[in-house]
Amino acid sequence: MTADGFTIWVTGPDPRALEACADGIAAQLAARRLPVETLDARTPGIDTLAGEGMDRRLAVVAGLLARHGVATVIALPASRAARDAARATLGRMIEVHVLGLGPVPAGHQAPERAEVEIAASEGAALDRVLHTLEVLGLVAPGEQSAYSEEEERAVIRRLKGFGYL
Repeated sequence: MTADGFTIWVTGPDPRALEACADGIAAQLAARRLPVETLDARTPGIDTLAGEGMDRRLAVVAGLLARHGVATVIALPASRAARDAARATLGRMIEVHVLGLGPVPAGHQAPERAEVEIAASEGAALDRVLHTLEVLGLVAPGEQSAYSEEEERAVIRRLKGFGYL
């Protein structure tokens, strides 16, 4: 694991669920004493980035934070192409797709290759995000694994299938 930071882009159809998920991920990273910054609709000054090209500006900010060892959790809407472009620019980025319970709003584009898909922003769901970061070498392993051996193999198969391992 290097001293470089990384980015977690949380996406999904429900803005409240995204913010709750981002808060949970940030809290878990902070509990591991990692520097973390969350960029969402509640971030002071985020409206100055709004408009055409916001996704590129978010990627620039996340890249600057990553150079200084900060884990950045983004929970703002962006097209699939924009998130893919951010991934290509940043390199050290994962997508967390928070599945919606109701109808998918117009304009939402689910990721084609989300490293993690979750239906809730609590407990085991957030543990899967941290475990994925561990498997990818973005964070040091925790003291104990929340996964059975079969679940561990499933995570590794998924990441290998995407070409990340």
